[in-house]
Amino acid sequence: MEFVHPEILWGLGALAIPIAIHLLHFRRFKRVQFSQVAFLRDVQRDTRATQQIRHWWVLLLRLLAFAALICAFAQPTWFEVGENKDASASGHAVSIYVDNSLSMEGMGEEGQLLQSARNKAALVIVQYEPTDQFQILTNDFSGRDQAFLTQEQALERVEEIRISTRTQPLTGVLERVQNQLTKALDRNRTAYVFSDLQASTHAMGADGAAPDSTIDWFFVPEWAGSAPNIWVDSVWFDTPVRIQGRDAAVHVRIDHNSRASVDGIPMHLSVNGDRVAIGTFNLVPGIPTDTVLRFTHSTAGIQSATVHVEDAPIRFDDDWHFGYDVMDRINILILSPSADDAVNQALRRTYQTANGLYAVRTATQWSPGDLANEQVVILNGWEARGSGFNNALKAYAMNGGTVVLLPESTTDPSETLAAFGARGSARWRTGDDRVEALRTAHPFFADMFEATPDRIDLPSVNALWTGKSSPREEILIATETGRTFLSRIPSGRGQLFVFYGGAATEQTNLTRHALWVPLMLRIAERSAAHAIHQAELGQTEAWSIALEAAPNATWSLEGPIDWNNDPSTPQRWMPEVRELGQQLQVSLAGVPFPSGHYRLKEGETALATLGLNQDRTESDHSALTAEAFESAWNDLGWPRMQILRGTSSTLPQVIQRMEQGVPLWKALLIIALAALAAETLLLRTWKSSSKA
Repeated sequence: MEFVHPEILWGLGALAIPIAIHLLHFRRFKRVQFSQVAFLRDVQRDTRATQQIRHWWVLLLRLLAFAALICAFAQPTWFEVGENKDASASGHAVSIYVDNSLSMEGMGEEGQLLQSARNKAALVIVQYEPTDQFQILTNDFSGRDQAFLTQEQALERVEEIRISTRTQPLTGVLERVQNQLTKALDRNRTAYVFSDLQASTHAMGADGAAPDSTIDWFFVPEWAGSAPNIWVDSVWFDTPVRIQGRDAAVHVRIDHNSRASVDGIPMHLSVNGDRVAIGTFNLVPGIPTDTVLRFTHSTAGIQSATVHVEDAPIRFDDDWHFGYDVMDRINILILSPSADDAVNQALRRTYQTANGLYAVRTATQWSPGDLANEQVVILNGWEARGSGFNNALKAYAMNGGTVVLLPESTTDPSETLAAFGARGSARWRTGDDRVEALRTAHPFFADMFEATPDRIDLPSVNALWTGKSSPREEILIATETGRTFLSRIPSGRGQLFVFYGGAATEQTNLTRHALWVPLMLRIAERSAAHAIHQAELGQTEAWSIALEAAPNATWSLEGPIDWNNDPSTPQRWMPEVRELGQQLQVSLAGVPFPSGHYRLKEGETALATLGLNQDRTESDHSALTAEAFESAWNDLGWPRMQILRGTSSTLPQVIQRMEQGVPLWKALLIIALAALAAETLLLRTWKSSSKA
């Protein structure tokens, strides 16, 4: 409580005067002679005791009346909150944070949450004086929000606030607010936070810094309705290779916060703006839903796809954008001294079973250009060709190619293996041996067999190139004697598969065994495996893509592509691109991208498409109650704050009482009048009783 004229309170010292009068009681009594006074003495004792009690009541009422009048002239003001208010301050510094994240698109009691928050923020601003300072802050954390505005400028800034794809944790918002308010010297500092109190962004941890205790903190919640939300969580293909004209299946994971089962929710898949698959899915409370959309790859090249679910009223997370590549076929080159030996014929028969999926070419000589545009290179009994060939083969693998080594017992594969850092010291060992087991836990064998028999017939081998395994070598198949039969050696973005027993009929029966076809098909599939290009805004700092950076390359990122209108005129950015090993990293940090598809270009050549998606942090829009939020705040021992639950019509009065206080002089005048009235009534009542 504060007084406008505190100097008048010195008048309370005058209350000592009536107290002294009542205590000294200067009234003189007249002595009257009377013959018999025994009875009157008893009456006098009773009368004096009663009168003394009455005098004390009169004294208290008069003191109350005088004290109330003196305090009323001092004009006291009562502040409901705001113990940091300083009457000598030169004004107010007010920070207003309006949560403009995607969850504020929801609907509340007063309409859209963001619009309601903007209206209330404007009402708060007009409750202050034009000479006060204002900071308007949103989730964008723009540099212009780190400056004080006039009242008129603040109102204009609030009107400009729109939905943003960015989200900020509560601790970050509080820190941003107090960093600006601490610059306001000799002013009363107040912060208003308008948000929906989502649990995902308003969590408070003990490791967070406590807010500034010299700032008065007020939270104005905007709660959405209780309608559940559904969002697309992730997508993936069921096969690693995507070929033109082939059937495809996109697996979609749907997450939700529904507490009831819902059936028949529609969804669809669009590729390059054309709807290619539709379906429905059902929700089960408490668990995500996995479903499949089936379609056919139409054309080869870079593809842009979107999975969409029908869900209202929160729609920002109903789409999931992603990019991928489709090939027309997988090119396989066989390098062999003889074009028509038994192993080459077995290879061609194997790949012909895929109905044109693989294009196989056999060569007995090579040149550096032969490796270009080939996804798989198979060395069948290939003689050592010197360091030039081995270096070219290693570079081919580093850039994403797959090499398969099928040595013969008459050749020495040590030079080729040494180029990949494998088995520098080894030799051929002969003797009967048999494959013992497949390392089926390795991702190479994932979904390769529907079921693995307990007692499976495995290939036999009588010649193996043996030596010490390299640290990076992944053993896929081993023999009964513990020797390696098939291994995989990663190399940059590519890989080397080594059959240490070769495939010649005099060394092994592998080409005649049932395991031959699935092994060679799986190797070819893995050679054409391409990643799905997808990311979440605010969660992905950089997009990694398996591409080689050309010298002095000019990179650009175009999008978002509008497939419904004109896809040829997207916006263009020049992102920061770094070469990290055999990967390109395209920076996505700090750039205000909207969601959608973006093409990565080198010059005018499109290399890949990235699907950027809205951050799913606020998809589960479960909000904290006022009691839970206040309890979490107080449990941390943070400075006092208050939650204001006023509507647009009542909030101005609440702000006025908090900032300007409640004047008490009228109430004090009423108390003074009531005390005088009570004194008058008391005296009249006593006078009437004494006459009776």
